[in-house]
Amino acid sequence: MKKPKLDPRDKRVVNRLRRASNLSDWLISTGLFTLVAQWGLGYNDEITEKFDPSDIVGSLRKIIGASYQFFLDEWPGLILALALYLWFWSYRTHTSNEMDILDGLYPEGQAPANWDKVTNKRFIHVLAVGIVVVFMLLAALLKYPPLFALIMLVLSCQDIFANEILRDNLRRIFSEFRCDLPEDDPRCALHAGRQVAARHYWLDRPQLLRIALMMSATVLVLALTQLPASFPVQSMNIGLTDDRMKVIATLLLAGIIIGNELVMRAWRKVRDEELLTVEIAFEDAQSARAAAESQAAATDRGKRQGGDGVPPPA
Repeated sequence: MKKPKLDPRDKRVVNRLRRASNLSDWLISTGLFTLVAQWGLGYNDEITEKFDPSDIVGSLRKIIGASYQFFLDEWPGLILALALYLWFWSYRTHTSNEMDILDGLYPEGQAPANWDKVTNKRFIHVLAVGIVVVFMLLAALLKYPPLFALIMLVLSCQDIFANEILRDNLRRIFSEFRCDLPEDDPRCALHAGRQVAARHYWLDRPQLLRIALMMSATVLVLALTQLPASFPVQSMNIGLTDDRMKVIATLLLAGIIIGNELVMRAWRKVRDEELLTVEIAFEDAQSARAAAESQAAATDRGKRQGGDGVPPPA
């Protein structure tokens, strides 16, 4: 039986990458992350116990009271849940945005179109699913800082692997790129400028060092969670009980996540400003080129019509 002909768009790299990330988009949109986080913190149990279908008003009062007490008891976990959602949301939003940036590095018709040339492409779908699974595990382990820290290390390892796949492909694609447009075409300068901004962000920034620092901080928090068990007498003497250590570790993990996102936000801001500068220069060049062409056309018409007073033959 003859196989159906594949849609050429299915080979485009950016389309295949978007398809790999669709799963995380869908999971966020369905609110699965929120449900898992609520279950991990035990909020769903509180609501179920207080709800009585025969007394809706009374149930609502009990649920409000239980929610208030829940917030008082679980505020460190709620802070960590918000930081984790920020991390998850950032993965989803910026991955989609960066695919558009990568696709815009090349003139129309010259973007990488051969999925088969992507190195380590067989791991991309595994990484896309793995990131979702790891984030769901993190949401389920909000009340268990040691386990949460261990899963954070797994996610950082995935981040290193994905980062290296991206960097390897970018180096190859940049080395192969040639602008086939005329030299004076502003689009060549546009895409060259975009590639410089992309190099600064993905290849020149110490991305691996950022991830390594994040992993080191996570390992330190993991070690701190073991102090009450490893040195019970000394920990008790300084008031470092298990519960207090749990609160400290939870807040430190949230701080690590937020700190990482602040660094990434600063780097993305510089990248976006560089891209904006390139876009503005391109628009100015296009305007100047159009004005020059219009002036040249007007001069040519003037020469043809007023050179010797005789209009040019039809």
